[in-house]
Amino acid sequence: MSILGSQADMLIEVIIMLLAFALGGIIVLLLLSGRGNASRLESNSEKEQGSKSNPKANFNKADVLKFMEFDKIEDDMIIQDNGNKFVMVLKCQGVNYDLMSETEMLAVEEGFGNFLNTLKYPIQLYVQARSLNLEEGINVYRDRLEGLTEEYRKAETAAYNMKKANKLTVKEKDAIDFEVKKKRILIEYGADIINYVEKMSMNKNILQRKYYVVVSYYAAELGLATNFTKEEAHNLAYSELYTRCRSIAGALSSCGVEGQIMKSNELAEMLYIAYNKDDADVYNIHKAIENGFYRLYSTAQDVLEKKQIAIDNAVREQAVVEAEIALKKAVDRLRSNNNLTYEEELNDSAKAQAMQLILDNADQFDPAVVDIALTDLNSQMKEPIIDVDQAEEMMKASTKIELAGETDDELKGGE
Repeated sequence: MSILGSQADMLIEVIIMLLAFALGGIIVLLLLSGRGNASRLESNSEKEQGSKSNPKANFNKADVLKFMEFDKIEDDMIIQDNGNKFVMVLKCQGVNYDLMSETEMLAVEEGFGNFLNTLKYPIQLYVQARSLNLEEGINVYRDRLEGLTEEYRKAETAAYNMKKANKLTVKEKDAIDFEVKKKRILIEYGADIINYVEKMSMNKNILQRKYYVVVSYYAAELGLATNFTKEEAHNLAYSELYTRCRSIAGALSSCGVEGQIMKSNELAEMLYIAYNKDDADVYNIHKAIENGFYRLYSTAQDVLEKKQIAIDNAVREQAVVEAEIALKKAVDRLRSNNNLTYEEELNDSAKAQAMQLILDNADQFDPAVVDIALTDLNSQMKEPIIDVDQAEEMMKASTKIELAGETDDELKGGE
């Protein structure tokens, strides 16, 4: 019994040791996994901090263009894939199929079947749901109401003057009052319409659907045998798309659907609403174009560049103002120094030109005659060109020359 008891005690000790080793291994594994999770959390937090500190690392212009899937709108076309794909869109007016008779329904179905059978190229059908925007219609009503109000005031004034000045019969007065009353009722009716439309436009749950047929053309369809420039490919794509859209519009007309090729502004509005569904009602495409937003993504200049341009423009404007002031001062100074009237200045200018003509042709006349003529003209000027004293000395010198010439002639004649 003692031997069996000792063996049982040894077995219990071995089991306890094995359990202790197992428990220790489990604890070590838990510690290692905790460290691994902590290191992973630290690396994730570092990545998040790095992305927050550098937001430009995740977004760039290429990603924006890739998201928008088109390059630009030009010549009633949407250009994609760096000018390799051209898209033209037909705006279609839907028909109320449910209110048609059986004969009309059959005619629409047959026309639509014929339209599908005549297609030789792929098309896309696009439906866009828009909130009903009645702002433009309300503005038209307001302008018209202002015109009617002005007409009513004029008619009321004219009626009052006619009643006061002329002796009208009761029938004529009633006719005048009826016309004025008719205009007043029309104004009240117009104001009620505007109030009703404004209340209806406040309900954002009213939606309208727009239906479009999208037609695409690829530059690869031009063929590889010929090399076209970008401008030539653009023109050929426009011609082909226009032809396709016109044929589609003609085929749709057989089933009562009217189609019209969309202009560039309409294409911009369609894309603007597609990318700004929530903000399109508050700030529509027309307001964006009026305020200078010609792109669906920001391409603004740097703030410092804008500031430098503003400073340069201010310097130019200030320079122009300074130049105008300086020129005005110079003109005033010249006018203050020259007290001549217009007639006196004209007279002096004419005499100065006459003196110049005499000098140019002085070789044809006697020098003394030239001097006397110049001195005479100079003395008649309000502001002489030659000083008066100098002119008198010239006159005396010319007189002495004349007397000396006459004496010599007399001596020669006496001899």
